[in-house]
Amino acid sequence: MAFAGAFEPVVRAAWATGLLTVLVSAALVLRVLGMRRRLARAEARRQDVVARWRPILFEAVAGGSPRLPDLPPEDEDAFLLLWVQLLDGIRGEPLERLARVGEALGARALAAARLRREDALGRVLALRTLGYLGRAEDRGEVLRWLDDPRSYLSLAAARALVRIDPEGAPAELLPRLARRGDWPVPLFATVLAEASAPRVSEGFAALCRELPATALVRLLPLASIVDAGRVEPVVAALLDRADEPEVLAAALRQVRSPALLDAVRRAARHASWSVRVQAAAALGRVGEPADRELLAGLLRDPEWWVRYRAAQALAARPYGSSQDVLALAEASGDRFARDIVRQALAEVRP
Repeated sequence: MAFAGAFEPVVRAAWATGLLTVLVSAALVLRVLGMRRRLARAEARRQDVVARWRPILFEAVAGGSPRLPDLPPEDEDAFLLLWVQLLDGIRGEPLERLARVGEALGARALAAARLRREDALGRVLALRTLGYLGRAEDRGEVLRWLDDPRSYLSLAAARALVRIDPEGAPAELLPRLARRGDWPVPLFATVLAEASAPRVSEGFAALCRELPATALVRLLPLASIVDAGRVEPVVAALLDRADEPEVLAAALRQVRSPALLDAVRRAARHASWSVRVQAAAALGRVGEPADRELLAGLLRDPEWWVRYRAAQALAARPYGSSQDVLALAEASGDRFARDIVRQALAEVRP
């Protein structure tokens, strides 16, 4: 009996621990069930807002004058999200009509309220809203968020700024784009495509005069939205002066003018295969019949990707008929060259 009594506190502690575990587990289950119910109610509410407002917004887009019902506070977020999503897919006069609906429902005040909250997604929605409303007096508020360290917020601010001030936005965005490594340049190219094209081209040219080659390479994807006359001198300077393979390869990707052919031909003999492969691709865009022999040499390159781009170039440009290109590969005496040319011809000239 004394032996059993000695273990009684241990048994009680075990029972208490077990009971506590059961209670905590039950509390967690109840909490999860409560969260699921709240999410289900929120989703049902969102679906109800979409079903109620989508026909109204579509009527406004089509040029009608729908009666606008009241917007309860609990429906504001769902409405703003639907409104922004529809605006993302339209342009021109329909966009202006839909923006007027948001204005009439007090979207600007709703955006201001969300910017004051500690809710990152709400702030993104607010900035997108201000951008589509396009009011000049909101420029200062949008600029305040442009330097936010969170890239998703600064990107939303950049989109809004371009819509509010397409003429002045490039001067604000391009220097920041050069400084901020967390801003994806190809994505910002799509944002800046909606800004003033002359201002974007001027800002790009100014940055090119200031930045070193390695920093400039990161901005080269902007070439797709910049005037070709501004891009060509930059690419030519990089091809003439740069030594780093990654800089040369990036510059070769932007070659679109036969005026750069001499630099491309030099690059086709570079020691680095990453440069040769981009040179072969450039010859496929701007090469001349005289470059047939150069491409034929690249068909025998040790690197498969160089051979493949050379074959694609021969198939894509006016380097002769399919028979002429095949004969060029046959004359090389290289079985791999013949195979890669047949593959490229089958892709381009089925």
